[in-house]
This record gives sequence, C-alpha cells and structure tokens, in this order.
Amino acid sequence: MNQITRQVLPDRLRGLALLGIVIVNAPFLGISVEGFTQQSISGPLDLATMFAVISLAEGKFYLLFSFLFGYSASFILKDQSRPNRRRYLRRLIGLFLFGMIHAVFFFSGDILITYSLLGLFLFFISRYSDRAVKNWAITAVAISVLITSSIAAVGVVTAEEETGLEFLQQALTSGTFVDAAAARFETLPLFFILLLLLQGPMAFFAFLLGLLAFRNNLLASPEKYSLLWRKLTIWGWSVGLPLQVVATALQVTALADGVPSSPMAMFGLGLGLISAPILTAGYISTVVLLVQRKPTFLSFMAPAGQMSLTVYLSESIVLSFVFAAYGLGYFGQWGAFPVVVAGVVTWAILTIASNYWLKKFSQGPFEKVLATISRPRN
Repeated sequence: MNQITRQVLPDRLRGLALLGIVIVNAPFLGISVEGFTQQSISGPLDLATMFAVISLAEGKFYLLFSFLFGYSASFILKDQSRPNRRRYLRRLIGLFLFGMIHAVFFFSGDILITYSLLGLFLFFISRYSDRAVKNWAITAVAISVLITSSIAAVGVVTAEEETGLEFLQQALTSGTFVDAAAARFETLPLFFILLLLLQGPMAFFAFLLGLLAFRNNLLASPEKYSLLWRKLTIWGWSVGLPLQVVATALQVTALADGVPSSPMAMFGLGLGLISAPILTAGYISTVVLLVQRKPTFLSFMAPAGQMSLTVYLSESIVLSFVFAAYGLGYFGQWGAFPVVVAGVVTWAILTIASNYWLKKFSQGPFEKVLATISRPRN
C-alpha cells in the first residue's frame, strides 16, 4: 500500500499502542524481571504510577497492537492469491527471527514470536466466512478465560523456573551483555509459555477482530459506524475502566503488603486480563471519535505507527542499554515513576525520530529488512 492510499487511523493507533507497550515493558526492563516490586513503590508517586500503568495500560495496549496486526495482515491476505499468501508466510518467518533476536539480546517479554505463531492460525482462518471468524473469536475468548482462571488459581512458575529468573535478574544487575543474553536464552521457554498462555488467546481474538474490521471497512470508513463507536466508548469507560480499577487495587494492595502471588493478587490479575478488551475497545472508539471531530488528532504519532516494528524493537534496545549492567547500569535502582518516565521519554524520542526518518525514507530500517525477507522469489 503506497503513501497516497495509506489509511489515517491505523498508523495513529499503532503510535498510541507503542506508547502503552513501552509503559508496560519499562518496569520489566528497569526494575526487575517480574516488573514492579515492593521496593519500587515505596513513595506515593511511585505507587500512583504503578496503579496507573496496571489499570490503564497493562493488558490493554498489546490487544490494540494485536488488533492492528490482524487488520494489517488482511491487506496481504485479502485476495487469497498464492503470491500474497507466500509473502505473508515469509513475513511471519521474518517476525519470528526478529522476535528471537529481540528476546535473547534485549527483552525477554517479546511478543513477535507469539505473533508469528498465531499468525499461522490467522493464515488459515482468513479464508473463512465472517460467521466462522466470529465463532473462532468466541472460542479464543473462552480459551483465554479458562487458561487465565486456571493460572490465577494455581500459578505456573516452579522452583526451578524461579531459579532461572533469579539468574536473569543477576545477569541484568551485574553481568555482561553475553551474560544477559545467555540468561535470557535460558529463560526463553518460560517467558514464551507464559506469554502464549496469558496473552496468546486474547491476542488471537484481537487478530480476528482486526480481520473483521478490515472486511467491514471499520477504520477505512469510520464515519459509517458512528453509533458503534459511541457505544464502545460508553462501554469502555463505564464498564471496562471500573473493572480495571478493581483488578488493579487487588494487585497493588497485595504487592504493597509483600505478597504479590497471593490469591487476592491472582484474582486481580485474572480479572484484569479478562476484562482488558472492554477498555481497549473504549480506547479505539475514543480515538476514532476524536479524529472525526479533529482530523489532526494524534497525527504526530502516525510516523511511529508506520514504522512500528522499528520503534517497538528500539524501545527495548534503548531501555536495556539505560538499565542493564552492560549499559548505564541503573537496573533495579530507580522507583516506578522514573522508570516509567524513562519509557515515555524513549517513546517520544523515537516518535520524533520517526517523523524525520520518513521525510527521507519510505520505510523504517527494520521494516525494510522485513520487506526484503517477505519479497517474492522468482
């Protein structure tokens, strides 16, 4: 799709998603391998930051990113031609490779590996009717509820896996770049399984919604669905947000008391993950309505959204250098507030850089590599 016909909304939404993602990832990159800790929320500002991140961002923006992945994939798969289907599969291979590099060398919580595998299921389901796609979406939600409830009830991390996390924690605190990469590689199966179980079904649900949104021109002609956008906005803020606040309160209280894996905290985690799509829908619909009212709304985020792969990976590259011992060495030394601020500043710098980059080039650097991998072979 060339620059002239490129749709306005998806890139702006991706830019917003990248902000939410770095806010969520920053504590894992800067505080501990398990995110926020009791020590990182010792002050009221840190506590408020954690509450805001969990209630407003955690579990919400990866769904937005996933929705847009499904939406964008539909551009390739829409005609079901053999060249485009091969191009799509090569693209998944490229994403898998990028994900492996990302997970081993910069951030264990990579989502691209999961996307590349779930993308295979989208490849087959993209041929189905809207009714069948909706049924698969319902199934994905049911699986997510079942898995999330089970994990919240019994937990999944064994003593051996805890040892692996401690090894990674130590490597990031005082090890070399090679030490950190080796530790990430060792814990890669654990993080992959956790992400696949906790985020995979809901991510695939969002993929399918993106597919349906493309088929019905939801983002291409948003003015035709004004009533839907208004309803989703009401549901998102009046139902989704209160549920997230309750879920967050349970988790924050448990962490402040020093029992982050208590039944109360696990219930809060499960409630937050299951109800996250409601607030995510509210975010999407709110942006759509504001763009309709003011066409330039969030336009400065569009370049980052256009080169979202580069910005997503660069966020981790920058923050891993800022915090890990092989970089500036601030890992585990800052509270929640400055760590999250560092994430926001990183996103802002990369967004500004994206605006300048796309004035000279048609693609981001990593998008260029992915396009080369995806290019049809003669």
